Amino acid sequence: MPESPSADERLARKVSLAQERDTRVVITRTVDTHRVLDIIRNADRGIRILRATLLIRFKPEDAVPLLIEYQKAIEGLHLAAAKICAMAGVPYRAPRGLEASASEDSQEKGDKAGDPAETAHPGKEEKKKKAF
Repeated sequence: MPESPSADERLARKVSLAQERDTRVVITRTVDTHRVLDIIRNADRGIRILRATLLIRFKPEDAVPLLIEYQKAIEGLHLAAAKICAMAGVPYRAPRGLEASASEDSQEKGDKAGDPAETAHPGKEEKKKKAF
């Protein structure tokens, strides 16, 4: 039976993984965040395999609806997080790729107050205008 790695070996492995290019280190302070990270870790692996073997192993008509469902769940989580942060007074910035979907969502609903992400980050529109 193989020996368990020592505490120093485990720490060295974690440090090595944290230094990799596509790694993000997240400190979980709530059980909710820990659960989401567990889901994301598994989903990331599944999505990578699904996309890499699309047309070889999986039919697009079977895979694409699952990817769309996952994207909608991410958008829902984004909107809920923006509302939580706005209420708690915590600055929230929409993740790259979701900025447009949030503003489109608030426009579709006819929300006069704007996107919750916008209210959590006052002056965001002004920054966007300067970028153009």
